[in-house]
Amino acid sequence: MSRTLDLSSIKPKVPIILASGSESRKQMLDEAGIAFQVIVSSADEDSIKDKISLLPFSDQVTILAKAKAEPVSIQNPNAIVIGGDQMCAIDKTLLHKPGSKEKAIESLKTLSNQKHYQHSGVCILKNNECLWEYSETVELKMHDLSEKEIINYVELENPINAAGSYKFESLGCNLFEYVDGSSHTVRGMPLLPLLNALRDLNIISLE
Repeated sequence: MSRTLDLSSIKPKVPIILASGSESRKQMLDEAGIAFQVIVSSADEDSIKDKISLLPFSDQVTILAKAKAEPVSIQNPNAIVIGGDQMCAIDKTLLHKPGSKEKAIESLKTLSNQKHYQHSGVCILKNNECLWEYSETVELKMHDLSEKEIINYVELENPINAAGSYKFESLGCNLFEYVDGSSHTVRGMPLLPLLNALRDLNIISLE
């Protein structure tokens, strides 16, 4: 799956592959006008997470981003491969993708009226060499949500595959009292630093 080139697209000087099945990451690159292809990574994330679980979350997300990009880069050595990862945490506790509406409701009850953090990592690989990596953390605080609000939100948006059990790019933004940082990072990828890196590496240009 890829963006179709049109007059508004930025044609990269080498092919760009997003090594992620994340709809949010695909949407952000689309919004930026980047022409790219999606190849979902075959990396075993769970085994990697077990080995790095004691590291700071900001380090874990870059390690996982690179681990997901590597097999795609090996198979496509002439392409620029973008890898990404995201972790949502309250204090030192990770909030995983809920996988079900019931767990999403439980997660949102935990986050209600509380501060939490979204950690997002991104990297650029070519021929399995990491050309650039970056992580960013955003602090968020949810409103004091009623049980009815939480249940209604989950029914409307079904955020069972979202870190933190919300989709900030749509209805989920209504859940928040404040966000201290980039909305792109909350959505799963620090977009502006990534675009700057692609530009600095002479991969994209508006010329």
